[in-house]
Amino acid sequence: MKRNGIVLIIVTIIRFFTACEKDENTSTPIQIVTSKSHYASDENIVIEVSNVSDSVARYYICSSYEGISPLIERLEEESWTSYWSPICDGYISHCCGELQAGDSYRDTLKIDFDPGYYRIEYQFIVRPSHEYESYYSNKFQVE
Repeated sequence: MKRNGIVLIIVTIIRFFTACEKDENTSTPIQIVTSKSHYASDENIVIEVSNVSDSVARYYICSSYEGISPLIERLEEESWTSYWSPICDGYISHCCGELQAGDSYRDTLKIDFDPGYYRIEYQFIVRPSHEYESYYSNKFQVE
């Protein structure tokens, strides 16, 4: 009898933690994924940004970048620091482009990466009257 109780407790704990992981991964309205987790330094980074919410996601249109402007961050000494982003001017750059609910956007970054760990940040307004929020890709390595 004690053994069945212990097994039940263990199964309950496992279900609790796997349910929390599943909710955490699907709760973000914007999902950003690179095509691979490891790249060579001369390889282009392929990204897919998906609006999995039921709302339009609005983004800032940068005059010097075709598409949705990314911010590339590099992991340095246990913290993320800005590595690269397009330079936007205040005259031609403006709000707002739209990524419709359920739509995806693909981009290929043709940037010289130094070896290290990186992630991509995009900023969107997902709900009306809210501020821009940052959404991040998975961490990936450039060798």
